[in-house]
Formats: sequence, structure tokens, C-alpha cells
Amino acid sequence: MSDAGPVSLLTTLASHNEWANRRIFDACSRVASTKLKEAEAGYDSVVGILEHLVQVEHSFLELALGRQPKKIRSDELEYLRAECAHVDRAYVDYVGALDPATAETQSFLVPWFGFEITLVEGVLQPMTHSHKHRADVSMLLPSLGGTGIEMDLIQWIAENR
Repeated sequence: MSDAGPVSLLTTLASHNEWANRRIFDACSRVASTKLKEAEAGYDSVVGILEHLVQVEHSFLELALGRQPKKIRSDELEYLRAECAHVDRAYVDYVGALDPATAETQSFLVPWFGFEITLVEGVLQPMTHSHKHRADVSMLLPSLGGTGIEMDLIQWIAENR
């Protein structure tokens, strides 16, 4: 991987993100939906965190593609899972088709930040952001009767070898 350029690394990151999101939604599906919707440790709810994760991933992808993001509002785990799976597959396809020559020079405006970011940064931000929130959810699951998950990159690598 040391010779890989930014687009190649983004492909790895997008594939890992898709896998990790699938694992966190699977772990959440084993907890009562009423528990997932309860406020917990300063958060609106586990479902609220997942809704935010899906919204951010969707929004950055749409902005990078020059489109207006839609609002994703739901407290239904299966709806959010389906939306997340759709967005994650779109990221894998997007980075697979990303032109390395423009990935670090072409940019787009992120309105809520008030500045532009490159296409590479536009993938890195939601992927790293999602990892943080998956960790939040994983830490909350045991207090709701569920089980936290492991989602390190090395586990994804091992499963894919």
C-alpha cells in the first residue's frame, strides 16, 4: 500500500467504511428499537447518531457530485440501514471512478463550513467522521443490552484476504 496514491487509498477507505457501517447496523439490529431511540449519555439516541452519520455521508457525496443533498430524517433503523448501504455503495463507485489527476485539485464548497475542500478531502471527511460516530454507537450498545463491535481496518483486511 505504500506506493498507492490518494485515490487508491480512498478506495480502501470507502470499502472499509461500507463494511464497518454494515457491522454497526447489524449490531444495532440486535437491540430493541425502543432502546435505540432513547436518549443516552448526552446523545439524542443511537438512532439519532446513525441518522446523522448517514446524513453527513450523503451530503458530502452529493456536494462532490455537484448536487443538492436531501434531508434524511428517520428514526427507523432499517430505513437508515438501507440509505447507508446505498450511499456507501455510491462512495465505492465514486472513488473507483475518481480521476487521480483532479482528485487533489478539483474542489467543491461545503456551505456549513464556508470554504471549499478538494475531492480527496471530500471523501476523507465523511469517512473519518463516520468512524468516530460508529465508535460512539459501539460504546453505547452494551448499556442498551447489545454488544459493541470491533471495526479496525486490520480486521477488514483479514476478512478480505
